[in-house]
Order: sequence, then C-alpha cells, then structure tokens
Amino acid sequence: MGAVARDPSTLSNYAAWLTKHTTASLTIDFDEHALKGRVDYRILSRTQKESKEIILDSSFVSVKSVSVGGSPVQWELKERHKALGSPLHISIPEGAAEGDVVDLSIELQTTKECTALQWLTPAQTSNKKHPYMFSQCQAIHARSLFPCQDTPDIKSTYTFKITSPLPVVASGVLEKETKAENGSITYVFEQQVPIPSYLFALASGDIVTAKIGSRSKVVTGPEELEGAKWELERDMDKFMEVAEKIVFPYKWGEYNVLVLPPSFPYGGMENPVYTFATPTIISGDRQNVDVIAHELAHSWSGNLVTSCSWEHFWLNEGWTVYLERRIGAAIHGEPERDFSAIIGWKALGTTPI
Repeated sequence: MGAVARDPSTLSNYAAWLTKHTTASLTIDFDEHALKGRVDYRILSRTQKESKEIILDSSFVSVKSVSVGGSPVQWELKERHKALGSPLHISIPEGAAEGDVVDLSIELQTTKECTALQWLTPAQTSNKKHPYMFSQCQAIHARSLFPCQDTPDIKSTYTFKITSPLPVVASGVLEKETKAENGSITYVFEQQVPIPSYLFALASGDIVTAKIGSRSKVVTGPEELEGAKWELERDMDKFMEVAEKIVFPYKWGEYNVLVLPPSFPYGGMENPVYTFATPTIISGDRQNVDVIAHELAHSWSGNLVTSCSWEHFWLNEGWTVYLERRIGAAIHGEPERDFSAIIGWKALGTTPI
C-alpha cells in the first residue's frame, strides 16, 4: 500500500515513489552563472498503481536527457504552474513492482531564472578578488537546481560531487578533493543522514577555514577569518555540549559555520553540517553568537525531525526556539530564557502575518 501525499506544495507523485539516495555531480560555472552536470537518484517504488511514471518537481531547469538503468526514456516537462513550477514526467517503460528500486539519471543545467542561487561579483565580496555563489533552497527552490521530490515529506541521503575553481562547502561532510580540468577541484561531500531537498546547500568562493571547536570549523573570507574565529570559538563546544544534554547526541558528525558576504539575506540558514550565517553576528564583542544556538538547535528540530509540509513549518521553528531558549537558560540562567520568551510573546502581537 502506497504512502499518502500530505504536501500541497509539490507536484511530484511522491506517494508512489521514495527517493532513497541522490548523487549531485555538478560543475559551478561562474562565467555563465550556472550549475551543469548530472543528478543520479535511487528511487523506491511504493505502489504498483503509478509505477510506470515518475513525476518530479522542476522549475526553470534545462533538462538535457533522462535515463533509467542506463537507457534513455521518454520524458516531458508539463505546463508551468505559476508558483510550483513545471512537473517533469518520466516514463518507466517496464514499470516497477512495489519495493523495486529504479536508478534514474538526469543531465541538466540551471538557468538565469533559477531561484535557488545567488551569484555575487567580486565587487560584492570583502576583498573584491573573486566571484561568490551560494544557494538557498528553503522553502521550494531546490526544484530550480534539479528535478526532485521537493517536499519536506521526503528525505534522501546525498553525495555531492561539486567541481569549482574556488573552494566549496556543501551540506555534507567533506570526504575528498581531487584535481579536475582547468585548475578546478572536485569536492566530494557525503550526507549519510537523510535530509529533505530544502536542506541541499552549496557555496563557493574565496573562503578559508579555522577550527572553533572539537567538532566545528568556521569558514569565511580570508580577511574575516581571525575575527570570526575569535567571535565563535569560546562558545561553540559549550553550545554543543549543552544541546546534547537537553536532547540527545548530535547525529551529523561536524557542526560548522559559513559566514557569508553581507548580501546574504537571512540571519542564518540551518543547512546540515554547515550553518549559513549572516556576517552581522561577527560584531567583535560576542554579543550576537546566540544566533548559532538557534541554528544548532535545528540539527534536532527541523533537520532531524521535520514537518511533513510547509503548512506545519511553525513546528520546525517553534521547537527550535524552545531548544534555543533551553540552551540559553543552561548557559546564562533562567532569567535569560524568561526575557527571550517575553520578547517573543510581545512580537506575536506586533508582527504582521
């Protein structure tokens, strides 16, 4: 018996198919502002009813070819839905019985209309030497990177094979680096904890790394590295230890912080392994580092235990704020938690909905 589709923000037939593993082999082209390459999926058939067609979410992606088990198959991008994109319908000629696994490959390229990527010129970075690229897939922008089951109700393990002329981070643990053509490097990251598509994350630019804890690094521009390291290193292990006592052991291996250029439009984004953070937390007085407590808390609430659709997004954030305040209370005392709750309560009455 197939699963029940619970998310109205996807056009995929995910009740009939379950993505088990995703391998993204992509090259970052800074000149064309595009990702180019192939994405491979291992997809499990959940029911015989719709087993002859896979439907994936897609938005402004240029699909070059589709194959199943190494053989080309028929596919079609259907008419675009204004908000949800153009569903990609893929024929499975021989069908699949319940429990069968299909190996699907899609050759693709992102386009200028991609809503998940931001490309910065060198002038938009601190040292003004190199371009910079970062992704933001929450809530339904992963479908503009590659066709996928773009819903928090589906989680997959990931392999990232990202080739770039500049250093790369992704929402996985770095396994190896190998030289590629034209001086580029291919970075291989593994994410062994299943994650939804909105937590797929990439960034590439003139970035360097420093250790800020026993399981943590900060990554940022060369000129900002020492300041970011000083800002975060005092509290990072403390945040981790307190959170693990409140909940249970951290499951993701590493917890790192990528401090982005000033044009990053969020306070923070809880991408697994690498939180993407605004540079405004690096204030020189360690007064804004509690933002990291919030993003770290997402490692349990949101990333590990996830709402099934965006209608229930408040569960992700609500539980995370609760854990953030518990961490704050353990470190700074209960009055800190009470004061944060008062601020939040007042904001409920003044923030437009």
